[in-house]
Amino acid sequence: MTELEIMQHAKDYLDKLARGIDPLTNREVPENDIINNVRISRCLFYVSDVLRQVIENGGVIGAPPKKGELAPYALPFEARGRYAFGDWPLSASQIAQRLNELVDLEAMQKLKTTSITRFLLQSGLLFEEEGPGGNKNKRPTEAGWKLGISTQQRSGQNGDYTAVVYDRQAQQFILDNLDAIIAINATPLHENQSKPWEPEEDAWLRQAVQTGLDIKDMSAELKRTRASVRTRLEKLGLTSVGSEHGNP
Repeated sequence: MTELEIMQHAKDYLDKLARGIDPLTNREVPENDIINNVRISRCLFYVSDVLRQVIENGGVIGAPPKKGELAPYALPFEARGRYAFGDWPLSASQIAQRLNELVDLEAMQKLKTTSITRFLLQSGLLFEEEGPGGNKNKRPTEAGWKLGISTQQRSGQNGDYTAVVYDRQAQQFILDNLDAIIAINATPLHENQSKPWEPEEDAWLRQAVQTGLDIKDMSAELKRTRASVRTRLEKLGLTSVGSEHGNP
């Protein structure tokens, strides 16, 4: 059964409940049953109509993309069963590549590697440590190691490096939490960039300067570009900030 067929099946159940019919027996329920309450019935009809709009939109929640615009990344549940697990630990970029191979990238945006790692950072399975040159490297936490996230020494164009890799169990965890990762993928990293600065943000910046937080971390926390944060700091007269790790 496809995802759209599951949605249609659920809508049929809601429609019957809203009309006071038991969808399992197709018999009318007693008059005093809770689903015959007019407020409950209205809610069921409302949810059914929302589901109808999603079905008509091809299973995508929200407005369809404009002509010539790529749709947000999405992967139906039946397609997730075609994910090819690695016989050896894979990197996050390799996992993202395999997930992207399951969709039409001419019509859909890619799933970004950073969306996977951002989710794992938020879940407490990865952490960032400062490496040579001030770069921040991602490493598995104790919980991450237990899940099947580890490190490997690999060779690249710029020499040897330490890669974070994911065994089959860790890949399954990513697949099981793909909806949360997709939600992150649809959220711009600097989603607050075009918004006016709020007094609470200015207060947070003052506190961040006092604690020695660098601009890169300020940018990540406020979801604004580093250039925007630097400009705001100067406007607030807060020029004594920590070092800026990495490029703007």
